[in-house]
Amino acid sequence: MALFYGLALGWSCLVAAALYLLGQRDLSGAAGPTVATTILALLYMPAPLVAALIVGRLDHRPALIRTTFTGFRRALPKLLVIAVAVVAALLLGMVGASWLAGNVLGLSGPGTLLLGQADLVANALTLLPAQSADQVAKLSAGVPPLWGLIALALVGALLAGFTINGLFAFGEEYGWRGWLAEELRPLGAFWANVITGVLWGLWHAPLILMGFNYGSYGRIGTMFMIVWCIPLSFLLWRSREVTGSLLAPAILHGAINGFAGVFLILLVDANPLIAAPAGLIGAAVAAVVAALFWLLTRKWAGRA
Repeated sequence: MALFYGLALGWSCLVAAALYLLGQRDLSGAAGPTVATTILALLYMPAPLVAALIVGRLDHRPALIRTTFTGFRRALPKLLVIAVAVVAALLLGMVGASWLAGNVLGLSGPGTLLLGQADLVANALTLLPAQSADQVAKLSAGVPPLWGLIALALVGALLAGFTINGLFAFGEEYGWRGWLAEELRPLGAFWANVITGVLWGLWHAPLILMGFNYGSYGRIGTMFMIVWCIPLSFLLWRSREVTGSLLAPAILHGAINGFAGVFLILLVDANPLIAAPAGLIGAAVAAVVAALFWLLTRKWAGRA
């Protein structure tokens, strides 16, 4: 296990160093298709997959990737139901928790959920370069009301999870919920997922120190990433157990990445350590959804 994690973490450090040398030293605004995010997708996310394949080859084990698509057609209906239910629960749960904490209770950190279309358009404009009058008019016409935007985010996240995002997320999931899950399985599900969540969160540290997800909160941001990754690990682990397919956590992981950006438009005055999707609000919702998912799938687990 030490070799696997050393390879995965070492790879992530090299990619972060390459970004730094290329001048991509502030990833706090890496929400669009920049050079940095392209490198992250193509080079950073496959690190656990490559590490697992190398270690498996050295140990003369049959590669898990050979059975990735075994039984996929049989598992597809269940996978579709789980993907829609889990992604919808996460997205709506984070929106609802943000509204309750920020708008109703007035807490500092979760941010304020924008309810009006005009406010959503104005906030979207702050994320873009200067726009002409015509461009502003087109944006105003193209941004739907709150629930329409949430619905679009949900559909877009699911499509991304089953396509490009899921493909890149598979690079991570093959290592974390694939190879490492099998290594830690003798410890039991609880400790296996706690350990995986900690290691997975720490693996993001080179990027977080450069502003990814938590902006200027680079050092403490790694701790918050661990807090986020632990409940998410339980959720993704269970999805594999229930469907019998390693593609399930890859699809869910890709879909979560797919809707994360919508909170840049939905929230204002948000502290990334507290606010959805990767702050404490997001971690709390992920923990609740994971617990409910485990409870509701007791009859399915291990029978796929």
